[in-house]
Amino acid sequence: MLKGFICLLLFQLLGEAAVELTRSPVPGPVAGMLLLLVWLLISGGPSDDLSNTSHSLVQYLSLFFLPAGVGLFFLPEHISAQWPAIGAAMVAGTLLSMLFTGWLVKRLSGKRAASGEG
Repeated sequence: MLKGFICLLLFQLLGEAAVELTRSPVPGPVAGMLLLLVWLLISGGPSDDLSNTSHSLVQYLSLFFLPAGVGLFFLPEHISAQWPAIGAAMVAGTLLSMLFTGWLVKRLSGKRAASGEG
């Protein structure tokens, strides 16, 4: 599991370095995830260590969002007027994410069924 965790941290570091070198507006962890995706596509998928580590981390995914959620309660007063916009963005973003995920699963599962897999 340690090898998988080191691999994830390495790709995050590479993403941070790429963003810093290119002065890109994309966050470093997002660039690192894109680099990881490219590496996984080239190498044919995750190793057992990386797969086990990622499955372990996904179990606790909700805990990773907890600090960001708690931080919303300590916003300065001048931002408190923005709550309607923040709430609308959260609801709309969640709804769009759910719709897109459903569409993508339906589309990908249709291709898998048509090809005779699973």
